[in-house]
Order: sequence, then C-alpha cells, then structure tokens
Amino acid sequence: LDHPWSIAFLPDGRMLVTEREGRLRIVGKDFKLDPKPIAGLPEIAVHGQGGLLDVVLHPQYADNGWIYFSYSAPGDGGWGTALARAKLSGDMSGHRLTDLQVLFSMEPKTRTGQHFGGRIVFDRKGYVYLTLGDRGEMARAQQLNDHAGSVIRLHDDGRVPADNPFVKNKKAKPEKFTLGNRNIQGAALHPVT
Repeated sequence: LDHPWSIAFLPDGRMLVTEREGRLRIVGKDFKLDPKPIAGLPEIAVHGQGGLLDVVLHPQYADNGWIYFSYSAPGDGGWGTALARAKLSGDMSGHRLTDLQVLFSMEPKTRTGQHFGGRIVFDRKGYVYLTLGDRGEMARAQQLNDHAGSVIRLHDDGRVPADNPFVKNKKAKPEKFTLGNRNIQGAALHPVT
C-alpha cells in the first residue's frame, strides 16, 4: 500500500483501504491485498497532504450499501476537501463504485498543499460530520463565509440540517457546525454521550 490513510471493515470481513495517491483498495479476510484497485472514484487532486482520505460505511450499510469517502477535489482556484458516497458493484469482485454522489465540496478552493482534514463520523441521529483543515491559512478558520477550519454537519444525503448553528446567518456557510479548527485528523463518536 502506498500512503494508506483509512480503513473500513465490510460485513463480510474484507477491508476497504484508501491510499492517499487516489486509490481505493480491498484487503481480504486473509489480509491479502487485492492487486486490482476499485474503479469509479471521482477525479482526485493528489497534492501535498491531499488525495483520497477517509472511508466509512453508513451505519445502515447492510440495508443501503452506502460507502462514504473524503478526498481532495479539484475546482476553481485549486482544490479542497469533498465528501462523496457510492456503492460497490453488485458482482462478487466489487471492483467498481456505482451510484456516485458528491455530497459536499469545500469552498473556496486554494492551491495550498496542507491541512485538508477529511475525517468522517456519523452520529446516532443519522447526521454525518466531515472535518476540514484550515489549508495552512490560519485566518480562514475564523471566517463564517469560508469552509476551511470547520466541522461540516449534513444529513446522510448531503442536505443541510435546519438546526445547524449558522444556517440562518446569510453571511455564513450553512454546512458549518464548528469553526476555528486547525486540521482535525482524528474524530470519533463518544461511546456513551
């Protein structure tokens, strides 16, 4: 594996592993790496610390088959962290993603190569959280009209929750749940609270 970034365990015992260089791989129950990467990922900007980042299964994966992943997406002005979901193809090999949906893409994008954040966490109410770094430009993390240095909170289909803290502020990005974060690279749901 080349710069493995995250791992998600499939119900059948296989593992999905992201490589920062833009490849999603399967590791078998026997811990053998499948030599063929999974096809069907969106365009990924591999630059500095950016590339293919986190991968998690939807809490109801057994029922809906959704796999969520974060990555550095290209766009106007450079690149920024994005959140997408897709499903593994129905064949036994599972070497292709289908039903790809980009749920969120950071704005504005810049050409810096650090602090992409990218961790994904689901809570018990069905919301999905995505961490975003300040992209190495610290002042951006304090601005409500900039996604950098934030935690983003969305419904699992990408809609913005009506009770997000800044949703009624016309000068703010409605997806923001927190601001002032440098580069959250670890995130977990507390097992009790």
